[in-house]
This record gives sequence, structure tokens and C-alpha cells, in this order.
Amino acid sequence: MKKQKYGMPVESLLKGIEVTRQDLDFLCSLTEVPDEEFPIPDAVEYSYAIVALTSQLTYMVDNIAKNELSEDEELITISQKELYKLTELSDKVEEALGRLRACGISLKSN
Repeated sequence: MKKQKYGMPVESLLKGIEVTRQDLDFLCSLTEVPDEEFPIPDAVEYSYAIVALTSQLTYMVDNIAKNELSEDEELITISQKELYKLTELSDKVEEALGRLRACGISLKSN
């Protein structure tokens, strides 16, 4: 049985990588260059968010970005298994960022 393959726009993958990297860079900056305006009220929730973002970024860069491109190079091939994994990682990021917002750190407003 042939495995189902999907096409993800390359632009969407690149944007996802960029946004995830920016979010991760911002959170890391809170400990690298502490600012009294942005204290980390809960180290566990903060760490969970760092791990979730790192996992998502690593998966996009090390797995998805290495897949084959379409002939016009506008789509990247993604398997159903990879799509499920990416969705799972995205859900974990959203959950982690929601928990972080509850602690007073929001990537949208910061």
C-alpha cells in the first residue's frame, strides 16, 4: 500500500520556521539578558515552552525541510505521519504558550 503524500507550500514552512525561531529567541533572551519588566514567574512553564518550541523548530528544520520539492519548487512533500507529528508539535507549542500566558508572559504582546 502506497503511503499518502501531501504538498505543503514552501513559503508556509519557511514562515513557520521563522516565527518559531523568533519566539524561541525572545524567550531565551529573557534569561540571557534579563529585564526587570519581563520577570519569569514560573520556571517550569517557561522551560516547557522552550522545550516545545525547540522540538517544533528542530522537527521542521531537520525533518520536513529536507523533504523533496515539487518540480516548480513551490511545494515540499510531507507524509501523513510527518503531518500528524507536526500537528502534534504545534498543539504542544500552543498549549505551552497558553500556560506561559497564564503566568504573565505573552509572545503576542511582548
